[in-house]
Amino acid sequence: MKTKAVFRKDILQTKALVKAGKIASDTANRASRALGISVTYIKDGVIYEETSEGVITTKKQIEDDVVAPFEIKKGLILHAK
Repeated sequence: MKTKAVFRKDILQTKALVKAGKIASDTANRASRALGISVTYIKDGVIYEETSEGVITTKKQIEDDVVAPFEIKKGLILHAK
């Protein structure tokens, strides 16, 4: 129960980070359009590319089925090389 209380204390920081991310992405999109650079994004499992003129093309469908090489359990320690 204490973890929920800690999360509630951080909700203002979480909201601020989400707002900052939205502002940053809007600014990046406007700058990309101004420079004539295409923007690639994922929406509903499909990769789209939008040109600076506003033309949207579908690039690829993302597969939903991901097969893990092993089962991850609580308490598992992962070592990276």
